[in-house]
Amino acid sequence: MKKYQRFIAKLYIKNFLLVFLALEFFFIGMDLLQNLKHVTNSANLQILYTVNQLLYYINFTLPLSLVFAMLLSIFNILKSNELVSMYALGISKYEVVKPILIIASFLTGFYIALNLLPDFVDAYEKAKNIRKYNNPDRTTKAMFLKSDNTYAYIGELFPEQKTGTDLKIFITKEHKLVEVLEAKNATFQNNHWNLTDVTSIKIPDLNQTSKDTKLIIQKYESKEVLHGFKPKIIDTLFQRIAKLTIYDSFSAIKLLDKQNLNSDKVRSNLYTMLFFPLFAPIVIYGLFFPLPAQRRGTNIALLSTFYIFSILSIWGILFTFAKISVNGSISPEIGIIIPILLLALAAIFVSKKYAVRHI
Repeated sequence: MKKYQRFIAKLYIKNFLLVFLALEFFFIGMDLLQNLKHVTNSANLQILYTVNQLLYYINFTLPLSLVFAMLLSIFNILKSNELVSMYALGISKYEVVKPILIIASFLTGFYIALNLLPDFVDAYEKAKNIRKYNNPDRTTKAMFLKSDNTYAYIGELFPEQKTGTDLKIFITKEHKLVEVLEAKNATFQNNHWNLTDVTSIKIPDLNQTSKDTKLIIQKYESKEVLHGFKPKIIDTLFQRIAKLTIYDSFSAIKLLDKQNLNSDKVRSNLYTMLFFPLFAPIVIYGLFFPLPAQRRGTNIALLSTFYIFSILSIWGILFTFAKISVNGSISPEIGIIIPILLLALAAIFVSKKYAVRHI
């Protein structure tokens, strides 16, 4: 990296940290003022609530901080006439914005990678549970689901512990009930649910005329059922909004497609984690090139206000489409991927148009 690029990179990192920390503390401060009174006086729970909320707000503050830090950095070197000096030396706009794009892309990739971690993805859910129930773990009750020819009822699911209670498994063959499994407890391990202390009730074919036709009741120490149905996936199917890690989202889509079930909610969650964060480097690339090279004849205050308004408007539109997609009103491809692609095309068009206009 050249000397002037190192200078820009250091300035950008400093401004990013400044904006990011300011936004994080602002959001968490406002949140604590409103919600800390609903959390029990336990110091451990209050700290846990604060940490999880800080992790949750990264979803909003990181992309915006990356873009605002670019504006702050460029306006700094614009006001000091360093930007026009770089252009006068023959440095292209692409070379000036390159270190900013590299850092923003790296941090965006790091943020996407965070969505592989359950603790990061579940941060909001844990904070909400602490606020409502004074317990970070949540249970889901009375669920009924289908897997191939098997139907399952789960009385209570504990997603974090990967356990369930009061399970009834109904096994069918050619649309006829052939066996019922009952178990008080089950644990998810090795990609299947392991029932313990199982009671099996085998139902005879009522069309048979044999006098020995009767129910067969047997006891088993354990039984394996519901292959691939991870606790978080099951929990997601019974929530309005899906929150799974990237890896679990791929597993859930594969599983739902196999069962011929709608996967729009899970795909929306996946696209939000993979494509929505690209907002930051795309907007940085598109908004940098129209910036003037010198402060003479430029109203910096008015220009910065216009840019901030534009950034918030673009982010708000994309965020609204993403939320609509998650709620199932429109296809996730239309609500998330297409707007990001259109934004990328617009950024490329703007960069081509303003690439050679220095002064």
